[in-house]
Order: sequence, then C-alpha cells, then structure tokens
Amino acid sequence: MTMSPPGPHGVKDAYCLLNFGDSITSDHILSAGSIHKDSPAAKCLLERGVDRRDFNSYGSRRGNDEIMARVTRLRLRL
Repeated sequence: MTMSPPGPHGVKDAYCLLNFGDSITSDHILSAGSIHKDSPAAKCLLERGVDRRDFNSYGSRRGNDEIMARVTRLRLRL
C-alpha cells in the first residue's frame, strides 16, 4: 500500500441490477427502526458475537453491508 491511492479505473463486465435514479434514498432501502430479536439481521449479529442489548437500530448499522443485505429483500416499498 502506498500513500497515494491509484486513480480511477474502468469497470468491466458489470451490469446494473436496478436503476432508480435520484428518487430512492437509503430510507427506502433500510428502515431506521429497532432490530427485532427474531429477524435475519439479529441472527447475523448474534452469529458475530453481538449481545442483544447492543443491537441498537437499523439506522445505526447502515454501514454494515451484511445487515443491509438481510433487510433489503424485506422492504416492500421498493
């Protein structure tokens, strides 16, 4: 690793799964409510050693791609 990151590069063999434009926000994808103790997200956290009292909310875990993946497919608003 160097102190100077590499510049931008092209993307090959990629395709768009869904294109919503500017009308979709993270609120549409992931709610900010509390994490239910029986949800797939809770199971994921428990498997990683997170105590139930430390679940907090979906809003506090938006940066966690594994939690988002477990919640996104449950969102009917999309």
